[in-house]
Amino acid sequence: MNRILIIKLGSIGDVVHTLSSVATLRQSFPKAEIDWLVEKKSSAVLKCYPYLNQVIEIDTQKWRRSLWYWKSYKEFWSCLTKLRDRKYDVAFDFQGLWKSAFFGFLSGTRNLVGFNKNYLKEPSCRIFYTNKVLPEKKLLHIIEINEELVRSQGATISLSKPVELKVLEKEKVYVDKLLEQYQLKDFIILNPGGGWTTKKWEAKNYGLLHSKIKNLIGIPTVFTWGPGEEKLIQEVQSASNGEPLLCFPTTIPQFIALVKRSRLFIGGDTGPLHLAAACETPIVGIYGPTDPFRNGPFNPSDISVFQSVPCGPCYKRTCDKYQSQCMTLITVDEVFEAVVKRLKIEQQNT
Repeated sequence: MNRILIIKLGSIGDVVHTLSSVATLRQSFPKAEIDWLVEKKSSAVLKCYPYLNQVIEIDTQKWRRSLWYWKSYKEFWSCLTKLRDRKYDVAFDFQGLWKSAFFGFLSGTRNLVGFNKNYLKEPSCRIFYTNKVLPEKKLLHIIEINEELVRSQGATISLSKPVELKVLEKEKVYVDKLLEQYQLKDFIILNPGGGWTTKKWEAKNYGLLHSKIKNLIGIPTVFTWGPGEEKLIQEVQSASNGEPLLCFPTTIPQFIALVKRSRLFIGGDTGPLHLAAACETPIVGIYGPTDPFRNGPFNPSDISVFQSVPCGPCYKRTCDKYQSQCMTLITVDEVFEAVVKRLKIEQQNT
């Protein structure tokens, strides 16, 4: 294979879960040119990933909002022209949606590889696939399942570290200055945000957890958040006995530089957690509607805290019927115990 297209459009977590497959392709076909088609909002991660030749950005949300504007059509045709000019030998659709499969079809590749209908979010999109892959039933984690796509085309399986995410020197300098300013050498990151409402552990719990870590473990905590989550941090502040919080707003590259320096990451099933996993930072994950065995951190030493409820894992973004019991039943004490245990494991490994 001379030219390969990766199609994974979605969230940061989805992108991170596909990095290992790209590493396997690069290892198996070292001379191949590998491109990635991705939504603009998640593309920053790929700019930190050295195994790619090109990152091709699209913005389908903006295109839909501006359907009657010529600029949207111009951007679409520019993307389509770029894809077709590359003349890909194979394209892998890791997303499993109509739009991702359609872009694969439009790329002009003769070999569009996707999953069997049982593994697709929108099963009918498989009409575009020339090869449909059914992963082995014993595979549970999404990273392992994704590897099956590239394995089907002759790539060698390799589930070692997908490759270190690279950041520019200016990002490291930014983080170094922050840590020096607050005299931090040893710290824990708490990330209370979540892409879905159902993935969010209550803000007050993060405030109580912060106080407990400070008082009983003595390691400082740093709070990180994404765009539009400022109010969430204020709620955490209110629950932390009025203590001032260390809050570091960061871009994705800055977050990568920060989490590499962190002793531990604590948060829900979100992009920052998966970035922390890619950086091999120890993790305590807080899981509700998603399955930690499928979407949790891949390192067996990491800990996922979750409650087994009859309705889960449901993968729903809203929960009016059960009021998100999978998250509300998780206590601060449970998460704190997991934090103590994960720190001990890390101490034993060093």
